[in-house]
Amino acid sequence: MPINGKQLARMTDSTHIATLATKQEVDEMIRQAKEYHFFAVNGPAAYFSYLARQLQGTDTNPGFGCTRWSGADPSHCKAYAAKWAVENGAQEIDMVMNLSFFKSGLYDEVVRDVRCVKDAIGDKALKVIVECVFWTDKEIEKATELLIEGGADCIKSCTGMEGPCTLHHIEVITRTARGRAWVKAAGGVRTLETVDQMLTLGVQRFGINYRTAKMLCDQANLR
Repeated sequence: MPINGKQLARMTDSTHIATLATKQEVDEMIRQAKEYHFFAVNGPAAYFSYLARQLQGTDTNPGFGCTRWSGADPSHCKAYAAKWAVENGAQEIDMVMNLSFFKSGLYDEVVRDVRCVKDAIGDKALKVIVECVFWTDKEIEKATELLIEGGADCIKSCTGMEGPCTLHHIEVITRTARGRAWVKAAGGVRTLETVDQMLTLGVQRFGINYRTAKMLCDQANLR
């Protein structure tokens, strides 16, 4: 049977991390999360403590990303932010692979960057973003291998800020990571058809804009 809205919500990180995201929009995400029971809510990092307080006692996790879009923050800064978030209620941490390191062929540095954050958060899940829109299939495969070597628990496709991921991107990631890390599809997940196809490929979590997440859950409950 196709996934219903309740099931989809428990696989969804409801997200709004745009530069001009407002507190009013964060409050709407929180309201939706309490109604739909999304797995997590990801807002601007500055609102993390507020998110954690507002979601306390619910079944929705406050999400936290410890890097900017490029992943170019110094590793110790990523690790510090990630550890702080875990100490304040985060169960999972999102980070962006250092895209400059990878593009430069500094593969050992890519691995060490991920390992630094993973060591800081212990048994909490680390989701590392490939930003697959930049890369060839071979590069996506290489990046996935490096992130797993560094300790990533989850390979995430995109931030959504540089462009959407495609079904082909997801196919490459899931094929490479299978059995060693789970996969989160984010960036461009806008239809139930896409959700169904990505589930078939092995995706276990979705990052979806909060407005679209609500719409897709409503649609899934009608079929």
